[in-house]
Amino acid sequence: MKPYLFVCCLFVGFLATAQPEKTLREHFRHPTLDYRMNVNQHALPLDSVEQDSYFDSFLAENGYGGMATNVSWQDYLDNDEYLMSFCRGVRTAKKKGYNLWLYDEQFYPSGMAGEKVLSDHPEWEAEGLLIFTKKMEGDDTLSISMPGALVKAQVLPVLENRIRFEAEQDVSAFFNDGCLKWKAPKGEWLLVLVTRDVLYKGFQAGTQREGTIFRYPSLMMPEVTQSFINHTHKRYEKAFGEKLGNYFTANFTDEPSLMALPFVRLGYGVYPWKQNLSDEFRKRYGYELQDKLTKIALDDSPEGAQLRFQYFQLVSDMISKNYFQTLKDYCHSQNFLSGGHLLLEESIIAHVPLYGNIMACYRAMDIPGIDVLTAIPSKTKRYLFSSRLASSAAELQGGFRVMYESCPIENDPPDYTEPPALYVKGVHNRAMVGGITDFNNYLKLEHENNSGRNAFNEYTARVVSLLCGGVRASKIAVYYPIETAWTKFKPADMWLKSWWGVQGADPAVQELDELLHDVTYLLTDNGWEFSFLDAQGLVEAKVKGNLLCHGKDLKWEMLILPSVQTIPEKAFHKIVEFVRHGGKLVVLGNTPVNSEKEFPSPWIQKQFNDLVGEPGVSLVDEFHPEKLAGLLENRLQRDITFDRYEGIMHCHRKIDGKDVFFVINDSGDSKSVQIGLPKGRQWELWNPQTGEIEEIPPAFQWTFDHYDGIILRNKK
Repeated sequence: MKPYLFVCCLFVGFLATAQPEKTLREHFRHPTLDYRMNVNQHALPLDSVEQDSYFDSFLAENGYGGMATNVSWQDYLDNDEYLMSFCRGVRTAKKKGYNLWLYDEQFYPSGMAGEKVLSDHPEWEAEGLLIFTKKMEGDDTLSISMPGALVKAQVLPVLENRIRFEAEQDVSAFFNDGCLKWKAPKGEWLLVLVTRDVLYKGFQAGTQREGTIFRYPSLMMPEVTQSFINHTHKRYEKAFGEKLGNYFTANFTDEPSLMALPFVRLGYGVYPWKQNLSDEFRKRYGYELQDKLTKIALDDSPEGAQLRFQYFQLVSDMISKNYFQTLKDYCHSQNFLSGGHLLLEESIIAHVPLYGNIMACYRAMDIPGIDVLTAIPSKTKRYLFSSRLASSAAELQGGFRVMYESCPIENDPPDYTEPPALYVKGVHNRAMVGGITDFNNYLKLEHENNSGRNAFNEYTARVVSLLCGGVRASKIAVYYPIETAWTKFKPADMWLKSWWGVQGADPAVQELDELLHDVTYLLTDNGWEFSFLDAQGLVEAKVKGNLLCHGKDLKWEMLILPSVQTIPEKAFHKIVEFVRHGGKLVVLGNTPVNSEKEFPSPWIQKQFNDLVGEPGVSLVDEFHPEKLAGLLENRLQRDITFDRYEGIMHCHRKIDGKDVFFVINDSGDSKSVQIGLPKGRQWELWNPQTGEIEEIPPAFQWTFDHYDGIILRNKK
């Protein structure tokens, strides 16, 4: 059964076809629990009276729709009394109609089951290859300490700026007690030192969570995921004595990753690794990974690019299959959905060492999600990228639901936890423009009383109820250039600069990351709806006339390639077909050179050169906002117009044949805006602030209050 068919078979209402018009209007005026925000509640009261009071006094009186919850972290999953109390609370909440998600970990990141997964198998701990490289000249002396077991220590002569890989020399004899001491002879040299070690100190696993530090297993190992499911989900299954889908909408897996991005500067690069990756590398590519490590680390030639492509393609295949797909399959066996969010979704730099390909991992989830660590609108720009990426992955799988965890820890000033609810509204507006449908949050809305919190939840629910279903009606698809990122991901001394930024990566990867965000901001700020499209989606797409179509309703007039140098052959075949039939292609920055098999690919190069003369192809050497904005204005027709775009954002969905626009004032100032809609149809304005619905002409003036949003929908 296809994933989207499974999803539609599980539930009615939120997940099935659109509601009848009369029901939709009633639910907009009086939002049901399905569309409201959930609270992350990790410790339900043990006492049944206190549980009922929490449901009736806190959730109900403040307008929440439910909760993401788990059994008490004390004696995690081992205390039968706690489990029975938890089951009683969940059953009661379900009877009251609340929307429930099962949070699947003790603290985070998911995959550990507290200490249970590694307790019997410490050898399953997450590991990485630690890779140190240094340029040296005659008489230079190096003394470098590296943790872990030695894998390789070599030096290579450099002659006329060319690395002589064929003349590499083994210097492992100079590595003793974790330290390499070596003096360079006359000439110029490149040294590469590789060790393997657990990813703990200096990584997310080594940070405190609720005062506890847990070691973390490798999600590339299928045994780890099975053990995790046995300790957590199956323990809940046994406690309830029935399928978990009878109570829970979805599973909430929290920041599972391969751990291979340092949180602090360590002085060397890190690649995710486990022995089964080396074993699979040998089977798939026919040679030993260890023999290729020097070229992976140092080689700028096509061979080095191909080796890095192969490495991270394998990383992506292993984690997406062995963790995310396995967890999803279990959830489906229990008649509920797999959901949650990942780590550092905001940067393609982080996608490579943590997931190989985050879109592949998102595709192996029913409700992919993002984490937002602030409630200040000005700090959330990178989340415009991550929310759009997750929602695009969901739609490519035939779904539309995307989860959002709000954890406001990055706020100013530091003397309070949250800003006013008006700021939070601005952040949520951006999230819903990006495609978010499900809110599981730590927000307290502490500056509001019960009435204010109720109003906030009603606003969110009204918007979500109108945006659920259908597809993003974007004319522009932006290619997700993960294959290019793989080829450029040399092991640099990189670290986490902030909760949404990485510092110190190879400059070529850093530039690609910045370009992706520049394109995201330009399109969003200038009122262009768009989706991200990965290689798999491009291969699956059909060319119909001058449109690139995917699934039932996704249709794009233009494809943007952001500095794409490596792209699978079948995907480029589809681009050629699209352009030949009149499709619009914008090639921004670097041009395609490599396929997944050939580095470089004569076929890719010839096909691209042949396309350059086509009328639909635009070459833009470097990102220039005004130039790209003008190109879009000249080549595409807008579905909705504004007399001003500064501070105005919108999304456009096509749901059951109707156009639905969500338009927001993305600023703390009021704005009066002239809005133009397609003529020849009757339009309505649905006001989520009040629940009121009114007819409007195709062209009208609207005054937005601070961070207000409106929904425009054609009646016929």
